[in-house]
Amino acid sequence: MKIEINVDEKIEDVKISIDCPRLTPDIEKLLSMIRMLDMQIAVKKDGEIYMLDATTILYIEAVERVTFLYTQDCVYESELKLYELEQQLCERGFFRVSKSCLIQLKKIKSMKADLNRKIKVTMQGGDQIMVSRMYADELRKRLGVK
Repeated sequence: MKIEINVDEKIEDVKISIDCPRLTPDIEKLLSMIRMLDMQIAVKKDGEIYMLDATTILYIEAVERVTFLYTQDCVYESELKLYELEQQLCERGFFRVSKSCLIQLKKIKSMKADLNRKIKVTMQGGDQIMVSRMYADELRKRLGVK
């Protein structure tokens, strides 16, 4: 794989071009990560590919090696692994609350302390997510609550 970068002050807009003999899963993953820089994530639903705005995501969950993205109205599937989404979205208000789940902090409706230092979070869509003990203290710290 060769990477070429052309820096020219006369160019007004950034353009990324990929030349390849065929579209491979690695190239599709690369495209997904590039789109995420622009807050767009390529997701699938009912055999169609959608460009999902990351600000609409309530939470992301990995179940049996499949990554699901939940919005107010729909559930989408992503080719990316949970840790790849976490790397891209952690600076955009997403936080890991368990081994298999990320939530968008701005989309939290309410929180309630649960047994064994866990926290039950209710998202704006009404879904309830359990924050494991391992992440509970950091979540409280990030939200400024005791």
